[in-house]
Amino acid sequence: MPRVIKIVDLVPIIYTEGIKLAIEDRKSIAKKLEEETNGLVKMDVVTLDKGTASIESAYDEFVNAPYILQKVKWAEDNGYDAVVIDCFGDPALDPAREIVSIPVVGANHSACFLATQIAGRFSIINILPETEPLIRHLLAKYGLLQHLASIETIHVPVLELEKEPEKTVEKIVNASKKAYKEHSAYAIVLGCTGMSALAEAAQKKLREEKIEIPIIEPLRAAIYTAISWVLMGMTHSREAYKTPRPKIRTTDFKLPI
Repeated sequence: MPRVIKIVDLVPIIYTEGIKLAIEDRKSIAKKLEEETNGLVKMDVVTLDKGTASIESAYDEFVNAPYILQKVKWAEDNGYDAVVIDCFGDPALDPAREIVSIPVVGANHSACFLATQIAGRFSIINILPETEPLIRHLLAKYGLLQHLASIETIHVPVLELEKEPEKTVEKIVNASKKAYKEHSAYAIVLGCTGMSALAEAAQKKLREEKIEIPIIEPLRAAIYTAISWVLMGMTHSREAYKTPRPKIRTTDFKLPI
């Protein structure tokens, strides 16, 4: 009997009513995964105990980083096979990989590399002006700027993406059409995992307008990347992400190691 692959979808913010629909969508993804794999893959959705209600800045990332690391270590200690960091900013991805041996997978990292594989040239649908520099920084770090056609900003905060889903989908579609027509984008990457429940509707509308470019939803890209790593017996290089050296570290919170 094959063993069950256990994955944590780590939503790196605290739970509020503003992410209720997003959490429901993730539970739906988990249920579908279990059904499609005949029980081979099980995914648990976890939020932070402390931190911010959303991540829309470098400041938010650093506030939440210690609590992200605590949850990542908790996942390894409790027998999970991989962790997906459910945020397009890939917050605390590098330090998380330093403190555990199980795969830790980022949404931006997974989605943008997938875009280069299937299209070569892609655009990102960004939520707010203040997150654009963070995205560009990550793409430079990942060596992907040469594949970026454009970043299109729709001016919708994370916690408002699903308040009026039809309007948000319309903004995503219009931004995608602009990226395709004006910047020759051959794929679209959604620049926030908070758009996860809207990707299918946006893709359908593009196809109705005879625009045959794929929309990559980053959470799903990260989940399936994590599954493939586990199935291949792969994880991040422990030489690239070495365990931090022991030393005195004084903090106001519990360190994961």
